[in-house]
Amino acid sequence: MAKGISSRNSLKALAYPVQTFIASWGAGERPSRPAGLQAIWPARYELAALRGEGILRERFFNALMAKIPLQLEADQQVALWHELVEQSGHITAWVQRLGIASALRREALMPENADHESRKLYCVLLDALAQHAPEHLPWAVEKYFLHIWKQRFPDKPAPVAHDATRAEIKRERLVRALRKLHAEAVEVKESFLAGDVSVSFALLIKRESVGRWEELLSVERPRLKTARLAAYDAALDTAASELPGA
Repeated sequence: MAKGISSRNSLKALAYPVQTFIASWGAGERPSRPAGLQAIWPARYELAALRGEGILRERFFNALMAKIPLQLEADQQVALWHELVEQSGHITAWVQRLGIASALRREALMPENADHESRKLYCVLLDALAQHAPEHLPWAVEKYFLHIWKQRFPDKPAPVAHDATRAEIKRERLVRALRKLHAEAVEVKESFLAGDVSVSFALLIKRESVGRWEELLSVERPRLKTARLAAYDAALDTAASELPGA
């Protein structure tokens, strides 16, 4: 059975394109190292880390958010940034797996504490990828964090696996119906807001010709799983009634 991006083994596949670049990173320089190491980062790597920080933020809040199958509000996006980037060891684990510190030491004279500055090492790598191998950036950023997302928030959690499967089947049917109805590429996302006594659940649609997310419909139910299924049923009924020959 094919393994998805949430599989533990997929980390090896995610790392491979980036490690291919890292293997030759700085291979032509490799300066000789003096007995004493500098206590500060070389200025050009401080600058590279700042540029890489911008790349990380832009790809996290744009490319990654476009891949997550839920429409997250602004406060939810900020909370996810803090959880995945600032308050966890995900970047440290990724930096260690990729071997960034060792590769950077081949290229430059780095301080002894560089291994403990994972965020900076990671951002230096992102800047180098942007300049020399931008095609690898998706693997280095959004595909990695999507892997983490799918481990922490699986599409089909065990307690509600049956309902999640039903919703996924209905979602695929809806996407096919909408593509047929509009005769173009269509994406569908979910959005919900839980209140004290009910859940407001919405389906969002993005047509290729429009290029932005728009609300398809919304429903309100006492529970999330019933709201999700009701929304897909209503959207499927509407799409079916609008198809030619209906």
